[in-house]
Amino acid sequence: MIHMKDVVIKAEDIYFSYDDEKSHSLNGLSLEIERGRKVAVMGANGSGKSTFFLTCNGIHQPSRGTLYLDGKPIAYNRKGLLEARKKVGIVFQDPDNQLFSASVYQEISFGILNLGAGEADAEKAVEQVIEELEISPFRHKPTHALSGGQKKQVSIADILVMDPEIIIFDEPAAALDPKHSRMVRGIVDRLSERGITILISTHDVDFAMDWADEVLLFHEGKVKMHGSPEQVFSNPSVLAQTNLEQPACLQLFDSLCKKGILSASLPVPRNLKILETYIEQIQDRAYRGNAGEKRERKQAILAVSFGTTCEEARKSAIEAVEQEFSEAFPGWPVYRAWTSGIIRRKLREREGLLIDSVPEAMERMRADGITDVLIQPTHMVNGIENERMKADALARQEEFLSLTFGEPLLSGTADCEAVIRAVQEGFSSLSRDEALVLMGHGTTHHANSVYAALDYQFKNSGSPNVYLGTVEAYPSMETILSMLREARPTRITLAPFMIVAGEHARNDMAGEGEESWKKRLEKEGFEVACVMKGLGEYPAVRKLLVRHLKEAWNLLHLS
Repeated sequence: MIHMKDVVIKAEDIYFSYDDEKSHSLNGLSLEIERGRKVAVMGANGSGKSTFFLTCNGIHQPSRGTLYLDGKPIAYNRKGLLEARKKVGIVFQDPDNQLFSASVYQEISFGILNLGAGEADAEKAVEQVIEELEISPFRHKPTHALSGGQKKQVSIADILVMDPEIIIFDEPAAALDPKHSRMVRGIVDRLSERGITILISTHDVDFAMDWADEVLLFHEGKVKMHGSPEQVFSNPSVLAQTNLEQPACLQLFDSLCKKGILSASLPVPRNLKILETYIEQIQDRAYRGNAGEKRERKQAILAVSFGTTCEEARKSAIEAVEQEFSEAFPGWPVYRAWTSGIIRRKLREREGLLIDSVPEAMERMRADGITDVLIQPTHMVNGIENERMKADALARQEEFLSLTFGEPLLSGTADCEAVIRAVQEGFSSLSRDEALVLMGHGTTHHANSVYAALDYQFKNSGSPNVYLGTVEAYPSMETILSMLREARPTRITLAPFMIVAGEHARNDMAGEGEESWKKRLEKEGFEVACVMKGLGEYPAVRKLLVRHLKEAWNLLHLS
């Protein structure tokens, strides 16, 4: 679906000067702000923020350029300015510059009456705002006798009573104590929930990171950068030009990622509370056992896979991954465990091939004198198999000094993007009138949502002809078929979206049975070709699993 912008403020090449064009406070300013957004307006003193605010409701008229409200340019006549000031209200940094009536009630009444409201309508609106902003205890006080926090409440009420579409706050928490800062923040949040567009000028990067939908960064009368808080505050060179530092949560997050304590694939935290939850979750990956026992430290890697009965797939995917683990950690023994009991039994009966379960591998390592274990799964997601694997390993926790778990393949946004790039590069010769259909396994676990998200991400990243479905969950083959019927590609390539191209790929995807994906697509009249290549055969995917293993090592090393 195409996003149609609902632009409420648009500046088009605006210039404004306080000294007869000798210098410009606004110097070719252009920007767009969509309705209902929470926008932090930031920049050094003198960068043009306050001047821009004063142009938004017609107090300043640009010498060049045009300012639009709701798609219409401001008309600088009495009618046009009244319309602008009804749409846009400004709460000034210093309430004393805004309050001038004798009493609180008169002050709040003045603006709405000046806009032409009748006395009855004005009284109703004033009473509503007084109640909403908890002004009743001091409604009849002289404005000069109010505290700083009370003055700020009244200055907000001044604007709110006029029911504007846009409210601009110039440093709303300036000179307020913590209690009144929280009160003002609560008022702002309630206004935003009502759909009012909120612009706040602030130097508080921590507040902007947590609160804003987007950040406008002013520099020398222009917008230096406009984007999400994550985008703007992740650009240290731009921040340096505007005398701003990164928010504390982002500085700490970057530091913890560089040290390997946290994964850079995690979403950027918007506040310290979110970062705290990330740190708490480390405990789910690094476990201490019998640390009091005095013995020589001996470290090993346990590579855990679901398994496969196909020798070729085992060598080209699972063994290739394990080999890269060994190369990344020279001198560390790499043990193997498979979680599928059915596959282990088949190989034992058919080929006499003995492969350990997780408990068996843990016992083998204990007997070999291993003290610290890095456990890296090749599972796609943190689903049922991964949870069972962790439970089996932790049952032997007290027999080791430490157990540390690496994350499954798809454990964050960066992981998904890396796998998408690997597949796109692997099928770069695919033409736009062809389709690539990827078959994942799927799970009843809530982690299955990653498959639907990936299907969307493929299309959103320039591959509208890539479709991702699952054997046992959503998106199903029926879901994929309905999209393919509409797209009608000239040819379809089928490939597994699993670590190994094993039994599922050979039977459910490429088999000759009527219910295989290949047969069902051919029955629909499509030309189908199958590529038997598991994700473990992609070098970029193996490198991603090695990265997860190294992140687990960092946790062990630092613990």
